[in-house]
Amino acid sequence: MALSHSTIVSYSSCLPMCRYSKLRLLSSHPSLPLHFNNNVKRLESFHLPPPAAAAASSYFPIDVEYLQREFSGHGATFEDIGETCVAKLKLDNGSSANVMLTRGVVTSYKVKVWHGGKVELLHTWVDQEQEEVVIRGGVSSAFSSSDETNEWSLHGITGDSENCVQVELRRSDKKMKEIEMKQIITLRGDTLSIELWVTNKGVSPVNIKGCSLVSYLTVSTPEATYAVGLEGSDFVEKTPFLPRFGLVQGEEEEEDGQYGLSGEEESNYKQLSEEMSRIYTLAPSSFTIIDRGRRNSVVVGREGFEEVYMYSPGSKLESYTKSAYVCIGPSSLLKPISLDPGCVWRGVLHLHNPNS
Repeated sequence: MALSHSTIVSYSSCLPMCRYSKLRLLSSHPSLPLHFNNNVKRLESFHLPPPAAAAASSYFPIDVEYLQREFSGHGATFEDIGETCVAKLKLDNGSSANVMLTRGVVTSYKVKVWHGGKVELLHTWVDQEQEEVVIRGGVSSAFSSSDETNEWSLHGITGDSENCVQVELRRSDKKMKEIEMKQIITLRGDTLSIELWVTNKGVSPVNIKGCSLVSYLTVSTPEATYAVGLEGSDFVEKTPFLPRFGLVQGEEEEEDGQYGLSGEEESNYKQLSEEMSRIYTLAPSSFTIIDRGRRNSVVVGREGFEEVYMYSPGSKLESYTKSAYVCIGPSSLLKPISLDPGCVWRGVLHLHNPNS
């Protein structure tokens, strides 16, 4: 199974468990951080107010000068990086996030910590592949049953630097034409949330395979990194993913659907010093990643997804290099998301900074 967690830039340019359920949508906004709602809704009951700065069904051109004029005062600035541009979100409390708009990838999330400074929580790096610059890591969505070459369109930016900033992106799928996707990225307080909304506007049920919202969290060393709160969770070992259509560290690819050993997590304070690639099931809705080397922690929360994918390169790799990260996020790799006609599915990743 190939999952995309990178983008390309041309040179020219303790909480309740999540459960799957079908209910009619209540016309209310989810409150953040870590507010857990039912995740499959009827389309005819779906009424989400459009962004204040955007008319319904409107899309904005990716032009830096135009975007600066249109969204001035909404807590966002813009930078041209060739064939796309980056929206830079910033709050008065010091939190900030960068979003590559047409790729739908969050490349930076910085927060204030206990000593008064700011730290980067996400890990990204750049590789050169022939005539392309490939940006790997960050936070991105992936669907193995979807056409990953589709670009996202900017639908609106709302909020302000005092309270929260929200970016809404949308796209249709060339491979699954009956599917429409929406991604909402919200920076609020000490939490970054990435929401996926998938709508089946067709007349037949669809199965969405290999969906994930994976984050690459930067760490000092794997030996100093611990996952806290997963004791008792079931897991299945899985061939690790490369950030972009392949496998980690050049290992030979296995066929889709091949999994390794299964078991139950025995440690509530699991050190990530050994190489591992696991899909956790029946895991709590949130757990904490602690980096003792950087004296920092991140609470990883989810809504809508029933699984959590976790990868650590382990201590065999040199620390403080492009491999100094752990890869964590909600997923539906074992069980596809089933959507009846006229239904909307919602899945969310929350990254919360408890150290401010």
